[in-house]
Amino acid sequence: MRRVLAIVLALWQPLAFASIAGPSWSSLGFRGALAALELLVAACVAALSMAAAWALWTHAPAAVPLARAALLSGAGRSVQALYWSRLPTDVPPGSAPVYAAVIVGHAAFWLWYLSRAVAEREEAKPPG
Repeated sequence: MRRVLAIVLALWQPLAFASIAGPSWSSLGFRGALAALELLVAACVAALSMAAAWALWTHAPAAVPLARAALLSGAGRSVQALYWSRLPTDVPPGSAPVYAAVIVGHAAFWLWYLSRAVAEREEAKPPG
């Protein structure tokens, strides 16, 4: 299941960033500084997501905290893009609350999984 989360993290935010960076790059000057800042934040979230995916894949010691940070920042960025964005969006009217609920539920599931995995690992440690 850890590898599945690594794949989700490696695809979710990097693809979301790619889908907004391409269409908005040529019009970034017209969209203003807030659009550039939003694009920069999206790039940082995508980079964090890739780092967390790699850490999970290689069983690095910092994998779980990185994955938590990537999930929280990715969900926050995705929900923010639904309700306020200076970049192009293709969200049908009235569907933002449904998408937001799915995004938050998805992140909550993986955060729950990470908390269970950490608890099980702590229980499996030999005493001493």
